[in-house]
Amino acid sequence: MWQFWIDVGGTFTDCLALDPLGVQHKTKVLSSGLVKGQASLDVAESNGLLLESDAGLQFWVGATLRILDHEGNAKHESRIIAYESKSGWSELESFPSAPVPASGAKQFSYEIDHGIPAPILAIRRILKLGPSTPLPRCQVHLGTTRGTNALLTRSGARTAFVTTRGFGDLLLIGDQARPHLFELTIRKPEALFENSIEIDERILADGTVEVEPSLPVVREQLLALKSTGIASLAVCLMHGFRFPRHERLVGEIARELGFPDVRLSSDVAPLIKILARGETTVLDAYLSPVLDNYLDQIERSLSSESSLQLMTSAGGLVHRDRFSGKDSVLSGPAGGIVGAARVAEQAGYHRALTFDMGGTSTDVGRYDGEIELEFESRKSGVRIMTPMVAIE
Repeated sequence: MWQFWIDVGGTFTDCLALDPLGVQHKTKVLSSGLVKGQASLDVAESNGLLLESDAGLQFWVGATLRILDHEGNAKHESRIIAYESKSGWSELESFPSAPVPASGAKQFSYEIDHGIPAPILAIRRILKLGPSTPLPRCQVHLGTTRGTNALLTRSGARTAFVTTRGFGDLLLIGDQARPHLFELTIRKPEALFENSIEIDERILADGTVEVEPSLPVVREQLLALKSTGIASLAVCLMHGFRFPRHERLVGEIARELGFPDVRLSSDVAPLIKILARGETTVLDAYLSPVLDNYLDQIERSLSSESSLQLMTSAGGLVHRDRFSGKDSVLSGPAGGIVGAARVAEQAGYHRALTFDMGGTSTDVGRYDGEIELEFESRKSGVRIMTPMVAIE
């Protein structure tokens, strides 16, 4: 059975494979899933381009080819209907009437798009299989910075924070910590949630129900929230980590109303400290839909007998159904620390510093005979209560 180890970074995706005979294979593709290169006019064919020989496009007949200008903008788009691997000649379904730029140059930049996620593109290039050929049974181990980059660039799902009455601004106030004491201009990190609602409920620390929530009122509140286009809910009620009944009631109503993603703090981070619990739950609600869409694409492309495991922020592998947004923040970087530690040990070193400069972030770590873990940390201004490899 084929095995694949894949690291999806902000710019490139690297794939290492082991075939059933134990032979290693490797490839590198863009994380966008596009194939880019240079082409020239085929003087013998009016509707053809000569593509660079290492493009590997003999596997991608049916894909979309875009001719780009010097600024990278698409000037013409057409489907590839034939490819001759020996010469690099590619036939397009349609061809621009004036393909030669004003400068007279006959070299073109191009990109190929088949709508395939980068990990699947890498697997197919190693197996030399076209997009319509089913993949064989295989094991896929995946580390991805998709969650990391969504957090850094604030490009997660539209999220709302649902909490106990009187605590709607809890995460905005925070703990008022000033990590840079002498900084005159304080810039607070942008909140991950765009709206909050307060549920009139209260369970005391000993489990006594002081205020029982009115289910019709909760339904009205959530309906009003849904009408604003919110896609994801983070529910965090007072003492919900120990007495989750009210959180579960709110979650049931939200799912009945059709919210696609509902995260309860009693499931995500069932620990004391409502501030850290709330921030972690919001993070999970913010990132999980982005990751789920991405991983759904990958799973649909694999055979039903294949297995998909994800690298968590703690440096371990879990199956897809146990992987969520809060586990993804250091998915890619954690794999780097684990790999660096193994290489250092093989070279006879039991202490090492690691430095990983990627397209979006730079990650620095330390190995001192064992991988150091943090159980409460702050990344990109968000407090996270989950085991994570200690990485700056």
